[in-house]
Amino acid sequence: MVLNGEMSMPDTGVRDDRANPTAVLPIVSPGGRPSARQRSWSACFGFWPRIAALVGLFLFAYFFVFAQVVADAVAGSRTAFLVVAPLLVALIAFGYRTAPRGVGDNESDWIFAALAGAAGFTAIALLTHRFPTLAALWRLELVGAVMWVACSAVIMFGVRHVVRMWQLWAFAFFCSTPLPFLMMIAVIGGSDAAAAALGATLGAVAAYLAGRATRSRWRLAAALGCLAVGVGLAVLLIRHTTLLVTLVVVAAILPVLVTAGLHYLTRATGNQQWAAITVRFPGRSPRSFVALALAAVVLLVLHPPVPRPQVPPLVRGDWANRGALAHVAEFPFITRFIGPGATLTRFDVPSSAAFPAAAVDVMTTANLAALRDYADAVWYPTPMPVHYRPADSGDGARTVHSNADAATDSAARDWYAVTWVWRVPGAYQQVTVIVSQVLTSDDPPPAPQPLSVSETIAGPAAWVVRQQPEYVSPVDPLVTERATEVVRLLLSAGKPTDV
Repeated sequence: MVLNGEMSMPDTGVRDDRANPTAVLPIVSPGGRPSARQRSWSACFGFWPRIAALVGLFLFAYFFVFAQVVADAVAGSRTAFLVVAPLLVALIAFGYRTAPRGVGDNESDWIFAALAGAAGFTAIALLTHRFPTLAALWRLELVGAVMWVACSAVIMFGVRHVVRMWQLWAFAFFCSTPLPFLMMIAVIGGSDAAAAALGATLGAVAAYLAGRATRSRWRLAAALGCLAVGVGLAVLLIRHTTLLVTLVVVAAILPVLVTAGLHYLTRATGNQQWAAITVRFPGRSPRSFVALALAAVVLLVLHPPVPRPQVPPLVRGDWANRGALAHVAEFPFITRFIGPGATLTRFDVPSSAAFPAAAVDVMTTANLAALRDYADAVWYPTPMPVHYRPADSGDGARTVHSNADAATDSAARDWYAVTWVWRVPGAYQQVTVIVSQVLTSDDPPPAPQPLSVSETIAGPAAWVVRQQPEYVSPVDPLVTERATEVVRLLLSAGKPTDV
């Protein structure tokens, strides 16, 4: 028998679920009829309960990680979109309410989830160990959260269903790390309105993907309407409220309302893209969920809470003048990353015949959370990924330097830097003392440059593919001594008179 172009199945296996497209058939016992216990378990654990279970597993296993994301967003971080991203992923799952045809295999699902999880988490651990600074900039622990949800979904829904949700996983992996979002904000201007508009765009994409069961022209019109209204609201709201509140409205509430309206109209008019015929989702025993819960406990232990950074110390606002530093240049590109009102200024340090050339670069902004978004960014050219290390002073300062032995360009100027954050009246500053490693030249150390795809993605990826050895060249003692001398000068100049 043919129904709307699709073959119907015998009553014992498949049924027409037009009245309830999320219905799940009971699990059939070996004797051919479902037992009372199987009927009860299957009836209460359909599509939405499984989605709720996935959300619970995510929030429990990565509770401290997500709590830090929320705390950063409340403080004013430009990565506030990460707060609404899980909701958009769940919204996209709304388009996959029907199970795929085919026979599921519980053992195969567990094997696939175990192998994929082991490979994914191992790769994240290895990259984090080898490139800790780059991993912190990318927030790879959030990529691990998506990996955990994907593996759990394999157990909940089966491999077939998870694989056909590839658009959802592509969206989730894109939104799991803040760096692409931050760099796209920089490309479109760097204002808070641009950040909110970008969030509205991703919300419209989620609304389009969530309308998968609706005819293409309907969901395209709904997504375009969501985009137009979202961008308009973003421009209006950002003038009166915070970025987080604006994103909740335009990138969470609005896409949910659009998706709900589209679903209602689709059901009312009967314009489904295909017939609402479904087979059951694979049956899972309570033991499977107990195993997932135990795995969530392990992940919770492996991702403990990270201590919040201390409030930067207050220093004199005229420390540059007191240190006899000469203003050299401004770098306007910083506003595209840190936000409106941010500045990046270079000061020249009085030269010394016995030491290499040095300079002081200062990022200034009233938004400490935005400054910390780029705490692990390296703003100077380097032929290989470099790592921040705690300074010997132990006061929160960090050191980083290019690897002179890995240089591939004879004209490259290698450098050594010490950086820290402090507070001046009305603003926060990240101060970087940068010293040239070229002892035979009076040329200043390289100037800061904006982050690029080649520096943050292509270069590190090529380094990993080529399997380059991890070797850090030593820094000449004259270079470190020069940096220490300048740091002492700045600390003395910035010390408040009442301390």
